[in-house]
Amino acid sequence: MDLQNFLPYQLSVLSNKISQGIASYYHQQHGITISEWRVLALLSETSDITAKELAELSQMDKVKISRTMKVLEGKGLISEKTCLADARARRYRLTRDGEKLINQVKPKAIEFENKLITGLSTKDLKLFKNCIHALNMQVENILREK
Repeated sequence: MDLQNFLPYQLSVLSNKISQGIASYYHQQHGITISEWRVLALLSETSDITAKELAELSQMDKVKISRTMKVLEGKGLISEKTCLADARARRYRLTRDGEKLINQVKPKAIEFENKLITGLSTKDLKLFKNCIHALNMQVENILREK
């Protein structure tokens, strides 16, 4: 196996580089980590959800989500309430401070994305996004086979 040409390895390395690149901004400016950014971004689009739902959406493990939620709550960026359907579960949402923070960070994230894709034509970007979608579907199919 040639690891440098092994697609899963290449995708993992690329994902890490992108995450580290964008994280350098929001960590320096706002003191948040990659996992905190992901949770805040998800809550800004899908409020009032459980940690389990956040784990599924973010593809982060439950322990990482749990730790991240505690940190964000401690910083006053999210709040929780008991889930009506299951008293053991909690539903989370952004606080005003959390909304303010994510609204400051999102434009920089978009700026980073624009810099990242600047070398791609519109056609190449559409093709790339289609490939990502196809690979996501294929992974789901493979995992269902297990």
